[in-house]
Amino acid sequence: MFSRPAIAIDIGRQRLRALLAQRDGTMLRVKRTLIEEIPSDLDGDDPAAIGAWVQSQLKRAGFPRGNVTLSLAREHVGLKRLHLPTTDVHELPEMTRLAMQQEMPFDADGAVIDFFPVAQTERGTTVVAVAVPKSRLDQSVSAARAARLGLQRISLRSMGSALLLKNLGERTAGSVLAIDITGESLEFCVIDDGAVRFSRAAEFSPDYSREARIDAVITETRRTWMSYRMSEDAAEITRVILMGDKEICDDLRGRLSEMLRVEAERLESHPLVDPEGHDIGRLWPLAGMLLEPDEKNTTIDFAHPTQAPDRAAAQRKRMLYAAGLGVLVILGAWTFANRDLARLEAESARLLETQQELLPRYMRYHRENYRLEHIERWESVRVDWLEHLQYLASLTPPPDQLVLGSWTGNIQFRQVEYDARRDVWSSPRQITINASGEARDRATADRFRDALVRGSVYDTSSTGPDAPSGRRLPYGFSYRLQTDNDQPRENEASPDSPSTEDEAVTRGSVTDGEGAS
Repeated sequence: MFSRPAIAIDIGRQRLRALLAQRDGTMLRVKRTLIEEIPSDLDGDDPAAIGAWVQSQLKRAGFPRGNVTLSLAREHVGLKRLHLPTTDVHELPEMTRLAMQQEMPFDADGAVIDFFPVAQTERGTTVVAVAVPKSRLDQSVSAARAARLGLQRISLRSMGSALLLKNLGERTAGSVLAIDITGESLEFCVIDDGAVRFSRAAEFSPDYSREARIDAVITETRRTWMSYRMSEDAAEITRVILMGDKEICDDLRGRLSEMLRVEAERLESHPLVDPEGHDIGRLWPLAGMLLEPDEKNTTIDFAHPTQAPDRAAAQRKRMLYAAGLGVLVILGAWTFANRDLARLEAESARLLETQQELLPRYMRYHRENYRLEHIERWESVRVDWLEHLQYLASLTPPPDQLVLGSWTGNIQFRQVEYDARRDVWSSPRQITINASGEARDRATADRFRDALVRGSVYDTSSTGPDAPSGRRLPYGFSYRLQTDNDQPRENEASPDSPSTEDEAVTRGSVTDGEGAS
């Protein structure tokens, strides 16, 4: 499966080199190459001018501008293989920085440091650490931005050589010395199992004659060999791999084999790189850089250097997740509440409209109900005169002792009343019965009045003098009886209710101010 094309670019002082390739599974297929001399009148210290020129050359050669890996020469960086007394990955960045501060020939505080682990034991971790001055890195990044390149990675050309040798199989078993004479400087790397064990750079001008360049390679190889042999845990070199011009490499093979007493050969092909007809003899390290894995902590990348882990990041992340969840809950609640509010407002508007439609009918219903209640209350005022007469007859002594001469009744009723505050209807009325007659004596008339008072049905009062004036019986009397009950109903008498003549005096009243003697 093809991945998107990737570009490796090396911007030197005198030459621009670029390689465009595309991954096809594990195979890297080369699509375009570019080697162009930088004009002598171009200011190499001006990133904007360099970037503009690089952009024009890439455009002319048909290169895209995205997914770019930028190459840095070994001469610009400090590279060390460090043994750190820790296995905690959280401690490696800071310990690497402190160790590089002691090892670097330049100020480590003004440098960008990246590393990756290559071995680990119970007592510590071995890392390959690389530091580049920030000023040099900024210059390269500024040139890439001026060229409008989509910068994906910044790495060492030496790392590309290491990746090439790592995937050569048995040919590169053990420690291998890689000599890169493709660029503007010589680069020497001792590579052990695909990891850089030792590295150094030397000046190598392309203006040298062929013999001068061969002599320079032999001399610097001898220096590299001596420096490497003086380093700790230096392993025996088993093979020398040359990358560069075929004629020069052919002349060097025999002399290097004789000097180092190991086999020397030129890299002419690779099982994971398909040139597709392009001459990549001077671009092998760039092809190797595009073989670098995408995983972090397996190679050098100054665009994304390894940072000390933020121990509080997990807590901040949890807090952010909690805050985000809270915001989502609030937004969700607000959304549902807003939708519910809109529904309720619509329901309220509908009910209000229904109320406005039903209000006239509702008011008409109440008016009719009040009218009906008023009529029923009015018609409920019906005095049962016969019951009143029967009640009086039940209290009257035998005819030989008392005779009722006349009996008249009337009702005072003006209107039906309604108390809106208490929602109570009433129909107040006053029933008055005037009864007169004759008794055998004063005592008989008093007993009849006492019976009326004790019954508490009427408020009883005399309307005339109690005196001998009868025609049939000697003693005449006349009483006014008043009540608000349509039928005679006796009120319950309390245990302390008077039942003597004092009660008659209390409830009754003599209208003419006279009494029996």
